[in-house]
Formats: sequence, C-alpha cells, structure tokens
Amino acid sequence: MRKTLPLCTLVSLFALSGQAIAGANTAQLNCTGSHTGQALTLVGDVPASIVEVDLKLSYRGQTIRLASPQAETSESTDFRRGIYRVEAALSGSNRLQLQAKPKSIKYKGSMGGGKLNASFGAVLKDAPEPFKSALKGAELSCTYAYEV
Repeated sequence: MRKTLPLCTLVSLFALSGQAIAGANTAQLNCTGSHTGQALTLVGDVPASIVEVDLKLSYRGQTIRLASPQAETSESTDFRRGIYRVEAALSGSNRLQLQAKPKSIKYKGSMGGGKLNASFGAVLKDAPEPFKSALKGAELSCTYAYEV
C-alpha cells in the first residue's frame, strides 16, 4: 500500500494539471454563430469523463441531439496549449467535430482548481446529416464553463 500511494499522488497531480478529469463534474458548452444568415447553435453538457455527452446542434429551425450512448464521443481539452476539440459520431461518417482556433482561446482558472471558464472561436470541421454539406467550416463563438 505504501508503495502505491506516492504513485497515486503523482498520477493525481498530473491529472489535475489542466486536463479533463475522469468522473469529475460536467462542463457547459455554449456555441453560437450565424451561417448564411441563419442562426447556428451548439449547446450542451460535456462531462469530464466524456461518457454521457448531451449536445444539441440547431440550424434553420432543425435540431439534432447528439447524446450518449447513441453518439460515440471524444474530447481533447488543454486550454493552456490552445487545444479544444469535441467529436460525436452517430454512425460511420455521420459525425460532428468542433475544433477551437488555438490562438483564440482565453481562459481563467483550471480544472484542477475546480473552476474553469474559457471562451474561444471554433470551426465545425464536420457536421452530422442533414447539416453535413451546409455547415462544414462554419465558425462559432464558444464558451466553456466547468465547476466542481
């Protein structure tokens, strides 16, 4: 037991250094913009464990819900290094991929400190049907709020 305690402490400190923490609280993602004159939003909950994501993409009066377990999801978060990316795949090539513009990321706090607020410009690298061709490359302004 004594040999594993220092290793566990080291692993815990690394996990708290700004990366998403498995089993921790949920972050709120709120992205808005306009594309071809129409309102575009991507809002929802992104758990730090990324196990049960619940996002809603709305455009031209239609809303698609990307939620677990129907959507396979992944997230990369390291605001200090200018990284934020979330993906949700419904099936095959029918997926959403949102990526922050690295130099646009501004943040305050840290996940390790229990509270983080970030804002950034982002690009939809991929969008699910029926928005796939219309929204690829659409730009959004996003906020990300996390608190334990």
